[in-house]
Amino acid sequence: MSELAGKKIIVITGATSGIGRSLVSKLDDDAHHLVLIGRSQEKLTELAGQLRVSTTVLAVNLFNVEGIAALAPQLPARIYGFVHAAGVESVEPIKLVTYEKFDRVMRLHVYSFVELLKIIEKNKKRTDDYSTSVVAVSSIASEGGGVGQTMYAASKAALEAAVRVLTKELAAKRIRINAIKPGIVDTEMTRRWMRKIGVADIADVNAMQLNGIAQPGEIADLIAFLLSDQSQHIAGTQIKIDGGGSSGKVF
Repeated sequence: MSELAGKKIIVITGATSGIGRSLVSKLDDDAHHLVLIGRSQEKLTELAGQLRVSTTVLAVNLFNVEGIAALAPQLPARIYGFVHAAGVESVEPIKLVTYEKFDRVMRLHVYSFVELLKIIEKNKKRTDDYSTSVVAVSSIASEGGGVGQTMYAASKAALEAAVRVLTKELAAKRIRINAIKPGIVDTEMTRRWMRKIGVADIADVNAMQLNGIAQPGEIADLIAFLLSDQSQHIAGTQIKIDGGGSSGKVF
């Protein structure tokens, strides 16, 4: 892949919407080559056509964890960044929690993250002359989830635990891992969450957070910093970006 020489290759899951989509826009420049991962080939192709940056698009169902290893030949060897922004909302009272539902959430938030990281780790040698920054998009729900968020909160807590452990394990290969913990962000997923909890007005959600609802671009700014060399001594952390937290007892 000589056309990728000199490019910083960044892999982004959940690339076609929300925080992932905002990050794609932020990294849309000649310095990068973006590997865009999402479920819809149509949406990925449409997105790639709107960008200046060179791209590889991979339509992948990350719920199918068993199939992720087959992606290895399609991923460039020298990956400078990996952002796991794919996510799904989950609001279920305990009486509706099932193993199948729990497993589905864990597959997307945790298992697929680990499987993709395994590919990156396998391709990287200790003698390589570049660092790899990994950012997992978690949530403040990992430590203070609201009613009905048992599966969602548990999966995000598991994701953060994986980040803490894998930071130690992969440091020798110069793979640096961090998690970020957004609060309420104005995304499609938040709108679905609103419908599930019976809130129709975005202004009501805005009042739930001390400094109001965040825009996806504000979260993307933090991720871009963590991907950069300016953050090379930040590793194994879980960084809150939650507008100061809840204004009440909603979450």
